[in-house]
Amino acid sequence: MRGPGLVFLLLACGSSLPYHVAGQESVLCFSQFDEVMGQCKDLLGAGVSQEDCCLNPNYGFQPQGVQKGSCQSCRPASWGPWSAWSPCSRSCGEGSQLRRQRCLGQGQCSGGEGGKPVRWELQACEDRGCCPEAGGWSEWSPWGACSVTCAKGHRTRQRRCDNPAPQCGGSCPGAASESQTCDPQQICPTHGGWGAWGPWAICSASCQGSPSAPTQRRSRSCSAPRPSEHPPGKPCPGNAYEQRSCSSGLPPCPVAGGWGSWAPTGPCSVTCGLGQNREYRPCDRPAPQHGGAACQGEGTRSAVCHTKKPCPVNGWWTEWSSWNDCARPQLQKINCQEVAGQQQRTRTCKGRLHEGHRCPGLHSDFRHCYNINYCKMNGQWADWTSWSLCSPPCGPNPTRSRQRLCTAILPPYPPTYSQVEGLAKKNVTFWGRANPTCSELNGQKLKVEEKRPCLHPPPCQD
Repeated sequence: MRGPGLVFLLLACGSSLPYHVAGQESVLCFSQFDEVMGQCKDLLGAGVSQEDCCLNPNYGFQPQGVQKGSCQSCRPASWGPWSAWSPCSRSCGEGSQLRRQRCLGQGQCSGGEGGKPVRWELQACEDRGCCPEAGGWSEWSPWGACSVTCAKGHRTRQRRCDNPAPQCGGSCPGAASESQTCDPQQICPTHGGWGAWGPWAICSASCQGSPSAPTQRRSRSCSAPRPSEHPPGKPCPGNAYEQRSCSSGLPPCPVAGGWGSWAPTGPCSVTCGLGQNREYRPCDRPAPQHGGAACQGEGTRSAVCHTKKPCPVNGWWTEWSSWNDCARPQLQKINCQEVAGQQQRTRTCKGRLHEGHRCPGLHSDFRHCYNINYCKMNGQWADWTSWSLCSPPCGPNPTRSRQRLCTAILPPYPPTYSQVEGLAKKNVTFWGRANPTCSELNGQKLKVEEKRPCLHPPPCQD
């Protein structure tokens, strides 16, 4: 069995489920749930209870009688994957683009706005820095010579897109050349020419063994071109018709197919929750031959089957907690000193049910540290951060920002530490929020912030 995502469970056994479960709300049960689109796929059956359908947490269900597309996941509530960013709202110059994340499963996801099942992010974008500018045409060149010396022909003239030249991929509206008819006042004789042979006509018989010898015919016309009358052109040479025998290419007469008997019901397709079993019938009484029609109707039919067993749910880790204070047990105070301490963070394995896999890895993490919390230090201005996402993503007048922060110049403490001389050394990190001092920048001592509007935001649909 595979993990969460698009899952279909195979190789199982079980019992058939009736189409109505008394005393419980009936739903449509599906064996696949698309996390990105929030859609159910591969219908297992109707008239089953939500509780039975969700014995497998990877399944999805839809209440009967509601509009198509209102699919729900059986798993506990958690945020699904982010969608791809939408196209930029402007093909040139600055615009904005959206992406969304859906809350999938039963219950509410933490971190959503007002319990809403969808949350959005908006960011600025720029596919192309400049927008196309159209150019202008030069004057037309003189007309060229006529294409023929008799009858009617054509002549052309051109112009250039350089007055002015287009910018940033732009173009000039209209055509760069034009043509007109011309007539040298001389009539040309036109000699006849055969057009292409038409297709062979249907054979006079459809099966082998017909009473008369079957033939087929094709023709062509003297129209490519037709010979002129004044002055007279030459007619086409040869015959306009052609005939051949077609008995050797005739197929045997077709035999239409007929259904055989239904084969016995196969095993249930899953080992837990709901699945399907199938019956088959062959199209072999008789089998279609020589182009005969296939059997009408379905060669397979299926029914929902119930294993009466809930599916395993693997555990998953919560986010790491924040690191606790950097300390050393035998010392009361180590901050602002070249003394290595230790700190810990933890996480919890949640959601494991019905002998699902335990969370891989450890629930706690340790590291060595120097405590610089609230320590006064010289500082320096960092480079500008990247531009933030646009906020609010779905409200009016979204903006984005970037910052320059006064960051502490860390003391030159050793980057590694060993509790016992000669043993392996451990990396040591700085922990805490120091109090740096920087010279003023734009009237500020700790943080300088710049904001810009996010232009042309597309609307949020949900």
